[in-house]
Amino acid sequence: MKMNNLFKIKTLAVLFLFVAVFSSCSKEEVSDQSQLKVSNATAVTTNDMIGYWKLSGMIADTAVNLNQDEISSRNLLNETDCFNTMSITFDQDGTFVTNNAQMTFEAETSNDQFLCLTDRMDNGKWQVEENKLILSMIINGETYTHEKAINLDSNKFSFDVTKIESNQYVNDPGNTQASPIRILELEYTKS
Repeated sequence: MKMNNLFKIKTLAVLFLFVAVFSSCSKEEVSDQSQLKVSNATAVTTNDMIGYWKLSGMIADTAVNLNQDEISSRNLLNETDCFNTMSITFDQDGTFVTNNAQMTFEAETSNDQFLCLTDRMDNGKWQVEENKLILSMIINGETYTHEKAINLDSNKFSFDVTKIESNQYVNDPGNTQASPIRILELEYTKS
């Protein structure tokens, strides 16, 4: 039972990570020259999202040194390759497939040691409604539906993941390099 709950929590966390990619911490200012589509400025359409998107940034609100190379970075992709395979494909028929990555911190000699866990593939249905991306997936027989406001430029979109959401896909015992992170901005680039 405990293992099943842990699996559900990790699955939900991975989903939140993925969903976070689709909504960005947006600034209310949009320059005239910007191609940024913000939900309150320009309508985002289903056609805007169709295609293959690869994780291109995972920006934390504080710099960390996960790889212990004495150089801290706010972009976690510079600190670990655990997330390099993350992607999502939105198909025209309203289905999606996502490759989600996970990591865990070990509470052995140093809580700053982490392991990349096996990626998982998830799929489900998606739609854009009132400038929000709505994702529905079945995991372990349960349907999970999440929605995020979409902020999008011509070939990138991003969204925020809070500490509570990230705890579902990163097992952090609470005293690691990653512990101070409160918000991650996930950015995906269309390929």
